[in-house]
Amino acid sequence: MFKAPIPFRESDTVWRERVEVCSGKMPAFVFGAGVGNAVPVFRFSRMTRQLLEPYLVYLMENGYQTLTAAELEDVLCGRRKADRHSVMLTFDHAWASLWTVVAPLLRRYGLRAVTYAIPGRIPDLPAPRPVWGEKGHDPDVDRTKTPFCSWCELKALVEEGVVDVQSNSWSHGKIFAHEKFLKLIEPETRLPLLSWPMINDYGESLHLLSPSNVFHPLLPARSRLSDALKHEVDPSVVARMHDDPDAAPYLFRQHFLQIETPEEREEEIRYELTRSRAELSLRLGTPVHQLSFPWGVCGKVAAARVEEAGYTSAFAERVAGRFAVREGQHPFRLGRIPYYYIRSLPGRSRKLYWRIRDPETFS
Repeated sequence: MFKAPIPFRESDTVWRERVEVCSGKMPAFVFGAGVGNAVPVFRFSRMTRQLLEPYLVYLMENGYQTLTAAELEDVLCGRRKADRHSVMLTFDHAWASLWTVVAPLLRRYGLRAVTYAIPGRIPDLPAPRPVWGEKGHDPDVDRTKTPFCSWCELKALVEEGVVDVQSNSWSHGKIFAHEKFLKLIEPETRLPLLSWPMINDYGESLHLLSPSNVFHPLLPARSRLSDALKHEVDPSVVARMHDDPDAAPYLFRQHFLQIETPEEREEEIRYELTRSRAELSLRLGTPVHQLSFPWGVCGKVAAARVEEAGYTSAFAERVAGRFAVREGQHPFRLGRIPYYYIRSLPGRSRKLYWRIRDPETFS
């Protein structure tokens, strides 16, 4: 029987979103109901001032307050009642714009946020970078050679209390997970930064790497925290492909693949979970107890190890029952929704589900 390279649950298609809507995962407020006893958690990533500010203004004008990771866990455990004006804002990956754009706007509107940082990609910079409104500010900082917040920037945000820093795993990496040959990586091959598979042993320098594995075979990739077994092409075959790219399909059909064992997979996943939490706690001097699974993908192995690694809650959209947090939910299967549904929250100038569009797609 043919096995799909990427399971439907882990693939990003319009059909997956439709299934989520039809299965009742979306919170009722996006269709016109009230928030009820749930806390909506909104997911952001890279941000510009023009994109972010209208949503923060909407929250401020309609009297919403923002929670930290610990306060959300208090709701989850029943130590705190879910207020109908409580929401949580989360920023994945701690892109540099978190420091240069997001934090200044949060201060302006009296709001707080949680970011999920990737310690394996965080750079050490001598000083914080100029923020929006200051001389030297780079509006395209997320696409520079240092696209993530530095350690000194994250520490300043934590000490101020405007941003709560939690874990996004050590590498937020993908691995080759199937033997299907797609094509060779060429100089013009373009993939999103975080979607480049972990071809080499990245070690301590994830944030310094660039996609330089020219003429390496490109195979279907899945999250390192999925249940996939990592596939690696024999280095000697890669060298031969580099010397003779036209022969690559023929060489690859010889199946020179090295596949990790289940024990090796478990050890790598354990490392991703424990190393991230330990490094963030050490470098920032703050408790790290919440995880956002990369791409929302949580395999069975990772699910069995996340509590052992010291986490008390985790967002895993692909296995979440609901995309809003309520008392008594499974703490490691929490769900979030995209930030543009903020405009569906009860308030003045509200927009419901059928009028909402992703501004980055329909701009």
